[in-house]
Amino acid sequence: MDSNLEKAFKSLGETDSFDSLQSRIVFRVGQIQERRTKIRLILSRTIGVFSFVAVIPVIINLFVQLQTSGFWNYLSLLFTDTSVVATYWKEFSLSLTDAIPFFTLTLVLALVMSLFISFKFALKDFKRIGLSANLA
Repeated sequence: MDSNLEKAFKSLGETDSFDSLQSRIVFRVGQIQERRTKIRLILSRTIGVFSFVAVIPVIINLFVQLQTSGFWNYLSLLFTDTSVVATYWKEFSLSLTDAIPFFTLTLVLALVMSLFISFKFALKDFKRIGLSANLA
């Protein structure tokens, strides 16, 4: 067994030195980092465009649902007739929370958050591009 290993290592020869191995490893790591950067760039841009396009109709839908559920009527009652609200505050708060379209509100918040995260990645990429342009 030991003689087989010795033969295998001798057959490798002196051509594969440590320096060439190190340079190949560094080159491969650079390729992997470049691929990850491209994937992140494409993914963040796609999510950003989708969020930007989808956020306007969803916000309009949220306001339509708030209007049809009577949320604005309950909210105006809070500012116009505070004595009734103070007297029946439990029923008022339950009616107000029942009128909120939580699914659409959650969808709007998720789209806005994904839009901001996409902007954050875009700003990082622009900063990196700007720094590399200054160095060249």
